[in-house]
This record gives sequence, C-alpha cells and structure tokens, in this order.
Amino acid sequence: MVRRKRRKNKNTKIIAIIFVLLTIFVSAYFFYPEIISLFNPSGQKTQSYDKFKKELKDYSVFGIDVSQYQADIDWDKLFKNHQIDFVIIRATMGNNKTDSKFTKNWNALRSSDVVKGAYHYYRPDENSTLQAMNYIKNVKLEVGDLPPVLDIEKYSRVQSVNSLKSGLLNWLTLVEKHYGTTPILYTYNKFYVSTIQTDRRFDKYPVWIAWYNIKGDPNTIFNDWVFWQFTEKGLFDGIEGNVDINVFNGKKQDLDGLRIK
Repeated sequence: MVRRKRRKNKNTKIIAIIFVLLTIFVSAYFFYPEIISLFNPSGQKTQSYDKFKKELKDYSVFGIDVSQYQADIDWDKLFKNHQIDFVIIRATMGNNKTDSKFTKNWNALRSSDVVKGAYHYYRPDENSTLQAMNYIKNVKLEVGDLPPVLDIEKYSRVQSVNSLKSGLLNWLTLVEKHYGTTPILYTYNKFYVSTIQTDRRFDKYPVWIAWYNIKGDPNTIFNDWVFWQFTEKGLFDGIEGNVDINVFNGKKQDLDGLRIK
C-alpha cells in the first residue's frame, strides 16, 4: 500500500509539472511580445518601418544599419517596398575580422541611389593601429559615400578609460588621414555622456547616437548629433529578423553635405 501511494504522488507531480510547462508554452506563444517588453528597458516593441516613421514625423531622412546578422538581404525587394535614404554597413571588427556579408552588401548598394557608408566595430582590448589598418584595407570609400564610422560600445578589461580614449583617437586620426575626411563616432547615450562628451579632443567628430527611446529627444543630451539610432526592432520586407533604424538630423540636402566630396 505504501509503494502504491508513493507512485500515485509521483504521477500527480509529473502531471502538475507538465501542466505548468504547457501553460508557459501557450502563454509565450500568444503573449510573446508582451513578455519580451517586460525585459526591454526602452519599452519598444517590434514593429514595421512605416509605423516607426509615423511616430517620428518630425524627421524626414531615415536609414538603416546592417551586418551579417541580417543574413542575405533582398535589396531589390527592400527598396521597392520602403523609402530608405541611407544604409550603413558593418565592414570590419577588431584587428583582423571582416563582416561576412560586407562585400556582398557593399556591392549591392553600388547600383542603387541610396547613400551608403561603412563602419568598424572597435574592440577595446585590441590594438587601435591594427584596427585602423583593418578598416582601411577592406573599405574603399568613394565620392558620395558617407565618411568612415567608428563604433565603440564597450569599455576595456585590460586598460584604463584614458588609454581606451587614446586608442579611439588614434584610430580616428589614422583613418581621417587616409580618407581625407573626418570620421563619424558611433556610441550609445550613456557611454557618450560619461566618456566622450566632456573630452574636447572628440569635439570635431560628428556623433551617431544610439538611444532606444523613441519618445525621447537626443537634443536633451547634446545638439550636434548627425544620426540617431532610435530602435533595433524594425521590420522590413526583404530582411529577416529585426533591423536598426536611424534618422538623420536634417534634410536630404544636409545629408548630401555630409558625403565625401
């Protein structure tokens, strides 16, 4: 009798566990966006490009940035269904890495009227000179392209903040000397405020700010930003998964003025 009772209790526990798991699965299936939003500090939900544009009706020049994480992009379908003014592509990372989709994406944009640019993902624990050379080796900018872009998102684990900033300035200086144009500096709002904003050595570089707060205003941080990456949750025809969307701080003719002459 004792053994049968234990088996009965064990079966009851198994049934209860299965019921809980099924409940979680069904809830996740129907309420996935709401669940995810609980862990999303910006409160943003994945939505179409056109809906985001309507929410930012004060801006008129929109673009995206992409990398290998967007897999194979159907550029013809993308441009047929969406008005996009500029595209910035990840080209290189660190000392010697290249984005696996860079060449394909870069060549695809050559035949379009969309303004294109290329960025380098800076790895703070690697040599800044080698990182600059990696970008220069792999990115052939032309008249009409956007200036080079340096993407810094992390602090170093092996050097001080001052040493990190010296490395960033070294990359910017080497790249500017090679291309003959002032690079753009990309970073997120907190990094910019705490590390870049008060250092006058960075004043000359246009800033592309990442701040996922569509109801915010980058002008409350500073007035001289050129691009604002306001979401990483855009949906487009022709691209699998989510995409970063950006606005330019000005009109189309102002964007033309930023391009390499």
